[in-house]
Amino acid sequence: MQENLKPDINFNNRILICDDNESLHEDFKKILNFAPKTQNDIEINNLEEELFSNTPGFRPSRDYDISFRIDSAFQGKEAYEMMDKANDEGDPYAVVFMDVRMPPGWDGIVTVERIWRKYPYTEAVIVTAYSDYTWDEMVDALGVNDKLLFVKKPFDSTTVKQLAINLTHKWNMSLRARRHIEGLEDELQKRMDALVETIKHM
Repeated sequence: MQENLKPDINFNNRILICDDNESLHEDFKKILNFAPKTQNDIEINNLEEELFSNTPGFRPSRDYDISFRIDSAFQGKEAYEMMDKANDEGDPYAVVFMDVRMPPGWDGIVTVERIWRKYPYTEAVIVTAYSDYTWDEMVDALGVNDKLLFVKKPFDSTTVKQLAINLTHKWNMSLRARRHIEGLEDELQKRMDALVETIKHM
């Protein structure tokens, strides 16, 4: 499914946090909306510039306070519905941080699997202290996918920052690559159609 992105959004920095523990949402917000002050933050910014300086619209994080647009869901089904609403509005989520255990509703694995059926390019981070699933069961459910990472609770703030920065950039670069390929395919189809018309009139 093609992302429905508003034309005025040059860089999508929207993140969805899905966890049934309300205090963790505040932790994520504190971690992900920060000014680079520590040595670790500076190192993250240097790495970001090294990796993404050639990306259109990129600005080094050291030039401004790093800020993500963060929304909260407390159950899997709620997260799924928020994904639909965001896409319909042309403002999709680039990354979702997903808890595994969220009784009594959908667990995180089921939620990510259902999200990917409709929005296969969403970057997902499974965040859990323990899991009802073995590694093999998670692979069976979700497949081997470069859009899935795992973080253990209690999580390290630097790890979460790095994931948010890198995965939002990855989502945006992937979108640009897909749209470039779609443009090439459209151009090829137009040339093929023109060639067929020329042959018909020979």
